[in-house]
Amino acid sequence: MFSIYGILLFSDIVWRTVSVPHSLLGTYTAVNTDEFTCVLWLDGEAVDSYSSIGPASVPRRNWMREGRGRSLWKSVKRLNMEHWNRGRTDILKNDTGLNMSGAAVLQGRFGCEIERNPDSGVRLMRAFAQYGWNGEDFLSLNLSRRQWEASAGSAVPIERKWNRDEFITTVETMSYIDYICVRHLSDSLSFEAKESQETAQPTAAVLAKRSWDPGKVILTCLVSGFHCNNTTVEVYRDDDIITEEDGLLSSGIRPNGDGTCQLRKSLDISNSIEASYSCEVQFRSLKQLVKWDGKIWDQAEPKQDYDTGHYYWFLMVLLVLAIGLLFGVSIFILRRRWRKQEKFTLDLSP
Repeated sequence: MFSIYGILLFSDIVWRTVSVPHSLLGTYTAVNTDEFTCVLWLDGEAVDSYSSIGPASVPRRNWMREGRGRSLWKSVKRLNMEHWNRGRTDILKNDTGLNMSGAAVLQGRFGCEIERNPDSGVRLMRAFAQYGWNGEDFLSLNLSRRQWEASAGSAVPIERKWNRDEFITTVETMSYIDYICVRHLSDSLSFEAKESQETAQPTAAVLAKRSWDPGKVILTCLVSGFHCNNTTVEVYRDDDIITEEDGLLSSGIRPNGDGTCQLRKSLDISNSIEASYSCEVQFRSLKQLVKWDGKIWDQAEPKQDYDTGHYYWFLMVLLVLAIGLLFGVSIFILRRRWRKQEKFTLDLSP
């Protein structure tokens, strides 16, 4: 299989506490002729697609269709196409002598992956300038060596030609990866964040379930679908804000994968205290207050009691086995003594 064509997936990235990777990627497929299809990916999500024989592309983000965002996205597509067109021309037509009978499939992948750190800024992590032929790796750019590397014998002529051509390797490809792709990706993320901020609508819920401690209940405020900045969440007991000093735990702001974020705050409370608990979300100029309805999930016995009962049964089984083993050893020792006694008696008889 063509191993270099996995979709980039990113999950479980804690916002602002660790470095955050992002990617901009174009994937192309041509079958036999000049006809091709393309999919453009932003952070592992398909945001645009088009075909050489199909209708005009329709980007899936509003910012890609208007103003400066539209100009940016046209440049993204044009530069990806330039790399694809050069490779397609050389590989399919001029320099390899590949067998074009049957279902001959050429694939291409171009783009970059960066790491954004709140402290150190933007760093290029990986580059993608790769080709595949009939489901197998064919030719790729080694970023550290700044050289094309053939993965198949039929790709050697292209490798030699492109490595001799400073414009193809250094000017066209490396400049695109080092500067243009990184800048395009950073600008795309800025447009993405702005659109997310304008369209995000957070939802909030306050839930409770039994704790392992029979006298406690775990109260949780879950807020999701909000823009990752400019949103605050407070948990209240009656009219008082609960803080970390009161035992409030926070998951931290985490991405959902669609440009929005989620946040979970939890607190152990006594199920014997009568108080009103609520969660307040401050989003832009709007406030949303959600109150706990007093219901508790999982009405079964606390897990601690369940585990304790099984623990006692386990001890009882061990005790029975130990008694059985002790009884067996005792019988064995007594039988040996009886045999010695019988032998001694026989030796003394006339």
